[in-house]
Amino acid sequence: MTDISSGVRNERGEWRPESKIIPAPINDWPPRLGALVRWMFAFPGYLWPLNAFWLGVTMVTWVWLTPAISEMQSLELWWVMLILGRNLALTLLLFGGLHLFLHVFQGQGNAFRFTLKPLATDSSRFLFSHQVRDNMLRTLGSAVPILTGYEVLTYWGFANGFLGYPGITSGPLLFWGWFGLLILMAPIIHSVHFYIGHRLLHTKWLYRRVHTSHHHNVEVGPWSGLAMHPVEHLIYFSSVVVQWLLALHPANALFQIQLAIFNAATAHTGFEQLKFGNRLTIESGSHFHYLHHKHFECNYGGSLVVLDRIFGTFHDGSKEGDREMRQRLSAIRRAET
Repeated sequence: MTDISSGVRNERGEWRPESKIIPAPINDWPPRLGALVRWMFAFPGYLWPLNAFWLGVTMVTWVWLTPAISEMQSLELWWVMLILGRNLALTLLLFGGLHLFLHVFQGQGNAFRFTLKPLATDSSRFLFSHQVRDNMLRTLGSAVPILTGYEVLTYWGFANGFLGYPGITSGPLLFWGWFGLLILMAPIIHSVHFYIGHRLLHTKWLYRRVHTSHHHNVEVGPWSGLAMHPVEHLIYFSSVVVQWLLALHPANALFQIQLAIFNAATAHTGFEQLKFGNRLTIESGSHFHYLHHKHFECNYGGSLVVLDRIFGTFHDGSKEGDREMRQRLSAIRRAET
C-alpha cells in the first residue's frame, strides 16, 4: 500500500510518491490481527474495490458468457471458439480501454504518471518498431490463445471428472465454504506464483531466450502487461494449475485465470492511481512493479505478498531504496569477481 496523496517529479520527468511502499499487513510477522482485519475489509483494501470488482466480472463471465459444463465433455470447435472470442473481446475492452483512456485521450493528464517519456513509436526493440503494436500482437496473438487453452482444459477436465474431486461427497456448507476460501486465496496464490515464475524467468538461460522481450518495455502501458514470449505466457498462466489441484468448482479456476489477466493490465498502466472524475481514484499498485521495469534487479514478485522482502530484493520506491539496491548489486559484483 502506498500513500500517494502527493509526489515529486524530477527534472527528467520521473515521478515518485513521497511515501515509501509499505507492504500490506498480510506480510507482517508476528501477525497483527486487528490490522489484518481492517486491511481485509477497508476501502481501499484487500477486497475493495479491485478484487471485488474482478470477482464480479468473473461471475458475469461464468454465468452468462460460458457454456454449461455439461456441454464441454468433448472438445468441440464451437465452444472453444466461443471462449476464445469472449477472451479476445474482454482483453480488448480492458487493455484497449485503459490504453485509450490513459495514453491516447489522456483522461487524467500526467497525474500519478511515473515518467513523461512516451511509449516508443520508432524503436528496433519492438516488432514493427512500434511498442503498442508489438504489445498488442503479443497479447492478442499469444497470450489470449494460451490463457484460453488453460481455460478450455479446465472445463474439459471438470466436465469429465478429472478435476474437482467428484468422488468426494460434501454438504453445501463445506462445498461453498471451500469455494469462498479459494476465492479469498486467489490473489495470494497469484502473487506467490508470480514471484516463483518470475525468478525462474530471470535465470540467465530463460531471460535471454524468453523474458527479454517483456523487458523491452521500460516505459510501460496497459498493453505491456501481457507482451511476453509464448513460453512466458505458459508459465505465467500456469497459476490455474493450483486451482486444478484444489478447486471443487470451475469458477475458482476461471477467477484465477482472470486475475492474471486483470493484474497484468493494472500493474503496467504507467500510473500509480487511476483517476476517474474529481472524486474517484483507484490505486493500481503499479509503482511496485514499475520499479522492476525501471531497475530490473528488484521487486520480482507482486505487491500483495512481498517475498522480495524475505529474499533481499525489495525496493520501497524511495531514494534510500535506490541506494540500498546499488549497494546490494555492487556487493554481488564484488563477490563474482
